[in-house]
Amino acid sequence: MVEKSRKQNFFIGLSLSNSSNYDSSVCVLDRNSKILLLDKFYFAQDIELFLNTSPYIHNSIICVSVPYDNSLLEGKWRIHSKNYKMLGDYFKINRQKWTKRLSNRLCDVLLNIKEEGLEVYRCDINQLRQAYGLSAHYLARTSPDCKSLQNSLKLKYGFDELPDNMLAASSLEAIVCAMFATHIADGKKTKLLYEFEGIKALAKPF
Repeated sequence: MVEKSRKQNFFIGLSLSNSSNYDSSVCVLDRNSKILLLDKFYFAQDIELFLNTSPYIHNSIICVSVPYDNSLLEGKWRIHSKNYKMLGDYFKINRQKWTKRLSNRLCDVLLNIKEEGLEVYRCDINQLRQAYGLSAHYLARTSPDCKSLQNSLKLKYGFDELPDNMLAASSLEAIVCAMFATHIADGKKTKLLYEFEGIKALAKPF
């Protein structure tokens, strides 16, 4: 795509967790890529309220990460998810969705706001980190990884407003999603990964 000037005023990144047990975060950037808002949510209702009422939503591009469904990675049940293990009648947990790898949390809400005319895209946070040169040098989402990511965002991408104390992993990932929203707004090249629940999931080329 040919690069063009940004028409939108706000660029919103949402790092979405697969359940209310884990935090989700939203980041709003302005046209100069300065952070206007960085906040955390836990409950789907709070995220939906933000998407429906925030003044930043209008005249914006929204980029939401696709969370992985880790419901098969709990204790003894993960042995039944192995592709060489036969499923018997005794297997009750996630029996009908044992091959499911992506979570459809809030997909209906995102599809609704898209149908209302807002520009919404999905993304894979791991792919974006690699494409922006922010790949994890440590185990993902551990304290060393978060510290490395935060320092890289400050030094490499000029987010000087980030504090010295360490932010949550979801907050840092939300910044990366918002960066990708500005990339899309500039008309720079993107690649279609897949379409998830009616919304395009895009990737940033290396």
